[in-house]
Formats: sequence, structure tokens, C-alpha cells
Amino acid sequence: MIAATRSKKQDTERLLENETISKAKKILEKRKEKDEMIREQEKEPRELGDEEDEIPFAGVKPLPEVTREKRQPVEGEKESKGGYRNIAPLQDDGRAISLIKEALKVPVHVTTEDLLNISATARQELKKLLTKKRVEKTQSLKTKAVDQMENMIHAEQLPSATYEVLEEERSGIPKGSLIIGDPVEQYLGSLQPGEMAKKVVVAPESVGLRAVYPLINGKGNVESLLDGGSQIVSMARDTAIELKIAWNPEITVHMESANRALEETLGLAKNVPLIFGHIVIYLQVHIIKEPAYKVLLGRPFDSVTESLVKNEKNGNQTLTLTDPNTGERCAMNTYERGKQPGVLAKPLNVDFQFSMN
Repeated sequence: MIAATRSKKQDTERLLENETISKAKKILEKRKEKDEMIREQEKEPRELGDEEDEIPFAGVKPLPEVTREKRQPVEGEKESKGGYRNIAPLQDDGRAISLIKEALKVPVHVTTEDLLNISATARQELKKLLTKKRVEKTQSLKTKAVDQMENMIHAEQLPSATYEVLEEERSGIPKGSLIIGDPVEQYLGSLQPGEMAKKVVVAPESVGLRAVYPLINGKGNVESLLDGGSQIVSMARDTAIELKIAWNPEITVHMESANRALEETLGLAKNVPLIFGHIVIYLQVHIIKEPAYKVLLGRPFDSVTESLVKNEKNGNQTLTLTDPNTGERCAMNTYERGKQPGVLAKPLNVDFQFSMN
């Protein structure tokens, strides 16, 4: 009985061992089959859409690295930084380089335009000088204007010109000659010792004047305008030089132009002889640099000679002069300004003509 039990037990143990061995064999076979399947799959090429690939582009080679060299700017070319900036129309920074290169080689005379082109400081200073500023009005300007008016005297305020008939020869002027004075010279002569002379202002010549052509200083007949509104007798400098007339530069007046500007005369020529027919008159003539006329016969000439202008029906105009020394009269034609006739009509002795009748 014990022997039967042992044999039965051994049979049971043998069966269990066989089952264990068969199970182990089956597990080994399954592993072997799985390994073979993995080897076959590794041998086959992988597709891009395979879900089992965790890194699909792992085998792609990286792109080569490309470096770009920085381009050197061309000389004179401005590097663009984008955006906007303030620039004046006169500003040209590109010229600064060329000016510096020229200055290093040769001496350069820089113009104002070039200076403003290259210098922002110069532009700012010029802008400050040209920009108007609001300033408070002061009384100094008015006071200065009042002082100037007090130191000026207009020729209309001067006494009328006087005349003198020489009783004897003087400085080459024959006896009996008629010398017409100058109101400015008379004013200067009336000043007390130590008294300062005021600035004498003379108004400009009138318009639409008629002209006569007396013989002046024995040199030639010169167009002379008749202007009773002028307080002096005056002559252009070029005309005085042509007629060989000298003048004293210490006696001057100030001519007032149409725009109220004042121009000082060059001096006074004394005792200049003017011949109107048989009447000889010595005038004091103020010399002016560049007037719009050659000779201007002002109020001293009219008042002393008692000039009389007569207009005729045919449009002509006759001027009659009276010699205050002898009382003789002389008539002559007047002409339009700037239109000298080819042949001048001789002045007539009016008293001689009446005596003949």
C-alpha cells in the first residue's frame, strides 16, 4: 500500500513537471516568434506615415549654415535707419565730407552757404538773429527823433536870398556885376560865435519842369531847370567838372529825397557866372553827387531876377528876366525837359525892342 502511494505520488510529480516544462517551452517559442517578427520589421524600409516612428525626420541631414557679409556703404551714401528726421532745405550734410577733404589739401574760402550747410550751430545763430522778438517800446526812439528834428532846419525857414551889385571890381568880377547870395551861406554867416549850425534840409526837385540853356562859366550852354519850389541853386558834380567849376566842401546842405532819405551835398561853388542874353548873373551853386538833372535854378534865381513866365496859345512858354541893377529885361524861350533843340533861339533884349518901336 505504501508502495502504491509512492508510485502514485511520483506519477503526480512527473505530470506537474511535464506541464511546467511544456509551459516554459511555449513561452520561449512565443518570445522567439516575437523576436523574429521584430527583426523582419527592422529589415523592411520605414514609411513616413508609420505611426510607430517616434522621430520621423531623425535621418534627415541638417541644412548648411549660410552667413551674409555686411555690405560696406559707398562713399557719400547715407545709411538709412528708417523713420523720419527734421532737415532744413539749406542743409546738406554730404557736402561736409568733400569740404573737409578739400580743406586738408588746399586753402579754402568758405562761403556763407557752405558754412550754413555744415554747421548746425551757425544755422541756429543765424536763425536767432533773423527771428523777430517782441520788445517793449521805449521813449528813447521818440526822444532821438525829437532831437533830430530840433537839430534840423528846412530851407523854407531860411531868409530869402539877397543880391549885391558890385561898385568896384572884386576877385576878377567886373564892376556893376550882379551877385545873388545863397540862403544857406547867409544862415551860416548869421550864427553867433560858438553857436552850432543846424542841419539844413532841402526838398527834392519838382516834376514837369521847363528848361533854359544859359552859358555857364563861359564853357557851354547847359540845360537848366526852372524850379521856383527849390530853395537853392544846385548842379550835378559831373556837370561842374565838365564846366571846370571848383567848390568849397565845407559848406554843405542835406537834400531830402522822395522817400524822406537825406543825402549830403558835396559843397558850394561861389560866384558861378550864368549869361542870359545880355544879363550876367553870378550864382552860389550847391554841388550834388548824382541828381536827376544837370542844373537847377531855384527860388534865389527867381526872386532876384523877378522871373516871369508867359504861356502862349501855341503851347510855347517864354521866360522874362529883369536885371535889378539896370532894370533891363531879357526874354527867352523855355523848352521841355530833356529835349534840347538843335538850334537855340537867342534871347531878346525886350527894352531895346520897345525902344526901336
